Order: sequence, then C-alpha cells, then structure tokens
Amino acid sequence: MTKNRPLLFAVIYIVGSIFIGPAIAVAGYVITPANGDYCDVSPHGSSGQRDRDYALLEGIQTTGSIIMLAVGLFLLIYLWTNHLRINSLSLVLTNTGILVMVAGYLLVLIAGTAANTSC
Repeated sequence: MTKNRPLLFAVIYIVGSIFIGPAIAVAGYVITPANGDYCDVSPHGSSGQRDRDYALLEGIQTTGSIIMLAVGLFLLIYLWTNHLRINSLSLVLTNTGILVMVAGYLLVLIAGTAANTSC
C-alpha cells in the first residue's frame, strides 16, 4: 500500500479538479449581480460598483487557477521524484491526467485575465 502513495495525491488532484475547476470558473460569474454581463450596469447600481464586482471576479479566477496550477506542478515533480515506486503505466496515466487538469486551469486563468471590459 505504501508503494503507490504518490499516486493517491495525484488521483485526488485529478478527481478534485473535475469539480474545483468549473467551480472556480463559474463562481465569479455567479456572485456578480449581472451574472457575467459586464455591459449591464443596472444590477450593480453604478459603473464603479460594476468595476469592483468584476475585479473580484478576476481575482477569484486568477487566484484559484494559480493555486491549482502550483499544486499540479508540485504533484508532477513529486511523481517524477518517486517514479521508481510507481509502475510505468500508472505514472503515464497520472501524469496525463494532471497535465489535462493543468491545461484546464490555464484556460480558466487566461479567461479570467483576458476579459474584455468594453461595451
């Protein structure tokens, strides 16, 4: 059982990312009064409040993505430093899963930082 301990953390990251990634991407839009429509000022009350709401949205998406990218990078390093304890097929599958999840977090990071705030 201790032989595959590095895999446990990788599998938890992969399965958790299936839920955490979309939650990070959608959470910011859900908490804004206009549900992601930047040009609709009326739910916010003023353009200043709208700008603060969308700065919060960008902060949630950016921070969450960066944290999960760092965890994914740490897990890749951890798996490769313990590669002798893991069989080859498991190593390839977990690395592939982590890389797919990291790509998803990069997409959320890009979407969170490259939002167009003009109407």
